[in-house]
Amino acid sequence: DEDPYVRKTAAVCVAKLHDISSARVEDQGFLETLGELLCDSNPMVVANAVAALSEILDTNPNAAKQVNIDTPTVNKLLTALNECTEWGQIFILDSLNNYTPRDEKECISICERITPRLAHANAAVVLSAVKVLMKLMDQIAN
Repeated sequence: DEDPYVRKTAAVCVAKLHDISSARVEDQGFLETLGELLCDSNPMVVANAVAALSEILDTNPNAAKQVNIDTPTVNKLLTALNECTEWGQIFILDSLNNYTPRDEKECISICERITPRLAHANAAVVLSAVKVLMKLMDQIAN
């Protein structure tokens, strides 16, 4: 749909439907669709897709196999991070904590884009940023 409100609501609905019938969600390809919403142009759609995936992965870790989180997707998440609400930022940062960068250069790039969150007024955003930065620091050689 062209309306971002419909897309963000659909993302939440996939998580709720997964609670009711996870097999149906997987059979109908809704997880893949949710993965596509991670690259949406609207930051609220992205934040809701991340929140829905997070909720689904909490109950069914095997669902991660059906959603491809790669470098372009991470870049889209980082772009949405600058434009979404505090709630959305926390979900995006927490999801980035589960991502393993392919090399040290990507680690540094992600760190540079997350560092401004350390000065955020919301303590939850700051703590989520710290968690991601601590994980990434372990992967940087220097």
